[in-house]
Amino acid sequence: MSRLGQYLWPRRLYGQILLVVALALFVAQSINAAMLLAGSRNRAIVETATMVVGRVVNQVERERERGVPIGEVRERQSSQGPQHRRRSAAISLIVSDAPLTLDRYEKQTELTDHVTEFLAQSDTGLTDIRISSGSLLLLPPELRDAQLERFKRTKFRGKERPAPRFAVLFSARTSDGRWINAAGLVRPSETSSIIGMLLQTLTLYIAVMIPLAFVVRRVAKPLERLTERVQRVGLVSDVSPLASAGPADIRQLIDAFNNMQSRVSALLGEKDVMLGAIGHDLKTPLAALRVRVESVEDDAERDKMAATIDEMVTILDDILMLARLGKSGEASQRTDIGALIGSVVEDFPGVVLIDPEQRVVANVRPILLRRALRNLIGNAITYGKSASISVRIDAGQLLIQIDDDGPGIPGDRIESMFEPFGRVETSRSRSTGGSGLGLTISRAIARSHNGDVHLENRSQGGLRATIAIPVA
Repeated sequence: MSRLGQYLWPRRLYGQILLVVALALFVAQSINAAMLLAGSRNRAIVETATMVVGRVVNQVERERERGVPIGEVRERQSSQGPQHRRRSAAISLIVSDAPLTLDRYEKQTELTDHVTEFLAQSDTGLTDIRISSGSLLLLPPELRDAQLERFKRTKFRGKERPAPRFAVLFSARTSDGRWINAAGLVRPSETSSIIGMLLQTLTLYIAVMIPLAFVVRRVAKPLERLTERVQRVGLVSDVSPLASAGPADIRQLIDAFNNMQSRVSALLGEKDVMLGAIGHDLKTPLAALRVRVESVEDDAERDKMAATIDEMVTILDDILMLARLGKSGEASQRTDIGALIGSVVEDFPGVVLIDPEQRVVANVRPILLRRALRNLIGNAITYGKSASISVRIDAGQLLIQIDDDGPGIPGDRIESMFEPFGRVETSRSRSTGGSGLGLTISRAIARSHNGDVHLENRSQGGLRATIAIPVA
């Protein structure tokens, strides 16, 4: 989908359904309007053709019965005394030696066949009949001008009525070889019919869209609440069931989610109890072992043993931290991000905070965010020896970028670095790469803020780690 289409296309189910139905109604009404207008025009053409054929037949019969030449209008004596000119029908008629054929006129084949069949049963002697329709402006002046003058003079024409733009042309050969060419104006489409069609469309939209909006909202609202609750599963201790609402299918989905949430909460609770017991059971003997190590007389050996114990304790703390992260009881609070980063940077020589005077405030969990920053900055110092940090708010997101001058990470291994114990350096020595949980913990902390951590290689060398957190 194009960028414009993505911008115009609603992101929520509620808007998508309403937009699709609205477009479907628009297309259906457009087709219906086109068919109605075409039908109205066809009826107008048939009406005009009927008048033209009637006038031609009348002229032929009058010539045969009274000897009045076709196309001539005679005066008649009124019963009241004064002479009045016979009022002619609203068509024009000429007689010529050849038929009048206009290339841009569309032949009305079906209508021509009906008129031919009708005249064949009469005694008019007309043959080679052709009926066509097209623009009034294409008619020759002797047929067009009289039509327009007659239209202007008629007393039945309302001021708002548009002038006709189309005409019907009738051609037929008489029994003596002459050709009768007659034309009549096609009644223009009435404005009232178009207004009626618009009112019909508006009524249809009101009758369909309002109930549909109510029904879709009844479906979408429970789904929105369900989505919000799904995003919080395992992150909060509140496990109160979500109230069932909406149609039966949606209520069944919500009930299934409530049952799943209860099971997940129970499992997480059991996990916390188990981890607490593991932490206690492991740290106690490690502490005792640390005390006994002090009695070792060999200084070098004693230092190695103590370092090993400290490494085990640190790894155990990282594992417990990662496992309990989702149940953190720390509340979000308005925090000066620049000041928070500055307090972390003080513990890392060689790290520079760009624009330290810039004030950026956001709702975060400061203790957890500080832990994530320490992990990422520690990685930058370990592999790049130095680092620079920038912070800004862009497009509704808090962005903290940590750049180093290290060797970077192969592109195909970047995502694997977030897996537990994933490391670029394959040894397990903490002196060369840590426990392999720093990035995992940092990403988990960012995601607990509904954000994420991204890694990318810089074009000028080194690695960039970005913490992106939505700003409410």
